[in-house]
Amino acid sequence: MVTMEGSTLRFYPEGELTIYQVEETLKELKGFLPEAKEVVIDFTVTDKMDTAGFQLFVSLTKSTKASGQECCVDGVGGSVENFMALFGYEWDAQCKGEL
Repeated sequence: MVTMEGSTLRFYPEGELTIYQVEETLKELKGFLPEAKEVVIDFTVTDKMDTAGFQLFVSLTKSTKASGQECCVDGVGGSVENFMALFGYEWDAQCKGEL
């Protein structure tokens, strides 16, 4: 779900990213974020997201930007893409390092 490859943090929630996973996921992310120069988010293996998961995503993108880290969405699967569209988020326009 969260790995570190050199200075790149890779976040790829598998299965669900809902209120039930957010607390543990946030703890895991916080352990790696200080070391990361770049954060790559991949939702292609995420089957379901709720508003808590989306809030985690928004918080992650805002905090990385504020810290001067690059952040990019590498991919989004169908149901997550549909969920994000409800909030007016279109990922393909955002994958240039700035969210």
